[in-house]
Amino acid sequence: MAPETILIPSCWGLIIVLGLIIVVPFIRGTGDLLTAKNFFLLGGINYVGIAGLKAAYSPDEFRILEYEPQDYRNFVAGAITFFVAFLFAYAVIKLPRRLAGRTLRKWPAATPGVLYFMTLAAVSFSIVGFVAPNIQGVAQFLAQLGNKAIIIPVALGFAAWFQAKRNPVLLITLLGVLLLSMLLSILGGGGRRTMLGVLMAIPICWYWFSLRYKHWATTSILLGSMFLVAFSLLLGYSAVRHFDRRGDMKERNLGSAAEALTQLPKEIFNTSGLETMLGQNAAQTSLAAIHIYSNEYDPEPFHTVKFVSTIWIPRAFWEDKPLGLGYMLPKKTRTRGTRATWGPGIVGHGFHEGGLHMLVFYGVIMGLGMRYWDELMVRQPRNAYLMACFASMSGHIFGWCRGDIGTFTIQLVGAFITLMLFCFAGRLVFGTGLVYPKTNGPEYVNTNLFAFRRRKTETKSPTDFVFPQRRSD
Repeated sequence: MAPETILIPSCWGLIIVLGLIIVVPFIRGTGDLLTAKNFFLLGGINYVGIAGLKAAYSPDEFRILEYEPQDYRNFVAGAITFFVAFLFAYAVIKLPRRLAGRTLRKWPAATPGVLYFMTLAAVSFSIVGFVAPNIQGVAQFLAQLGNKAIIIPVALGFAAWFQAKRNPVLLITLLGVLLLSMLLSILGGGGRRTMLGVLMAIPICWYWFSLRYKHWATTSILLGSMFLVAFSLLLGYSAVRHFDRRGDMKERNLGSAAEALTQLPKEIFNTSGLETMLGQNAAQTSLAAIHIYSNEYDPEPFHTVKFVSTIWIPRAFWEDKPLGLGYMLPKKTRTRGTRATWGPGIVGHGFHEGGLHMLVFYGVIMGLGMRYWDELMVRQPRNAYLMACFASMSGHIFGWCRGDIGTFTIQLVGAFITLMLFCFAGRLVFGTGLVYPKTNGPEYVNTNLFAFRRRKTETKSPTDFVFPQRRSD
C-alpha cells in the first residue's frame, strides 16, 4: 500500500469533523455562522483536508521531494494536534471573553449620514495606497493601509443603506463603491484574498445586522444565494487575474484592471481556476517542510514569532533579518524554475519550528485570537465598523492555514491597524457616537460560542440599529 494512502481516511475525517463543528451549532441555534472561527475552519478544510486528499489521490502532482512514510504520519499527527489545540483554546480559555468585554468599546457615530461620509472617506483612504509618494518606508506603509481599506467602504456603504433603504443616494453609493473596490482589488495584485473580502463584506454585514435573528433555514437560503454569486465571481476572477503575467502580458494599470473587471460576467462559468482554488498544493509543501526539517536541516523554534516581530525593521538596516518560510522553502528544497513563494501550510510551519509542541503553541495562539474577535462580534453585532474590519480580515483568516502564517499574521494586524486609524480619525471629526458598556458575558449576551444549549435572547444592543429578536424554534 502506498504511504500516501494514510492521508485519505485522515483527511476525510478532518473535513467531516470540522464541517460538523461549523454547521451543527448553527442549525441548533447554539452558535453563529459567519464567525472568525468558522472562516478559519473552512480554510482548514480547504488547505489541510482537501489539499491532503489531492496529495493522496494525485501524489505525483506538484511532488517536490520523495517522501517517507513517516512524513505522511507526521502530517496527519500534526493536523490533528493543531486543530485539537485550536478548538480547546477557543472553547475553554476565558481570557478572550474578558478582554472583549473591556476593549474596543468606543466608535464613531453610526447614523446613515455619518456612515455615508465615512464611506466616502474610506474610498479616499483606499486610493491613497496607489498614489503614495515614492518615499522609502512611507510608500510601503501607505500601500499596505490602502490595500486593507479597499474593503471598508463596501461594509460601511451597506450599513448606511441598510438603515435607510428608501434613500436612492445611499443605494447608488453602495453599488458604486462595490464596483470600485472590485476594481481596486484587481489593480492591487493577482491575489484572491482582497477580492474575497470585497465579496464577503455585504454577506457578513447582512448576517450580523439581521440574518442571524432569522430561522436557520431562511438564513441558509439567503446566504447560500449570495455565496453562490460570490463564488462564481471569484471563479471568474481566478481565470483572468494573471493577465499581467500570462496570456497578453499586459501592464497592470487602471485600464487593464477595468478590462479584467468587465470580463468577470462571462468568465463566471470558467472552471479553469477551480483547481488552484481547492487545496493549492498546501499539503505537498507541508510534506516538503516536514521532510527537510526532520532529515536535512535543524528546526528553527519560534521562527514565525521572530519574523512577525521584526518585519518593521528595514532590511537595509538588518540584512539577515528572518525571512518567511514560504520564501525560503523553494531554495531549501533546491526547486528550480520558480520565483514564487509557497504556502507551507500550518503543519509544515509546525515541523519547521520543532514539531508537534509548536503546533500546540500556534493552535492555542490562533484559537485565542479567533475567540477574542468572535466575542467582540457577539457583543457588538450591529457595529458596522467592526464588521468592516472583519470583512477586511476574512480572506486572510480563510488563508491562514495555508500560510506563510507569518505573512498572513502581518496582513491581519495590518487590517486591524487600518480600521483603528480610520475610526480614530472618524471620532475626531464626528465624535464618539457609539459606546458599548463593559461586560463580563451572560448578563449582556450569551457569549458561550461553544454552548450545547440554545442561545439566550439577547438584550437590546446600544446602537442605532433596531431589529427583531432571533427566533428560538
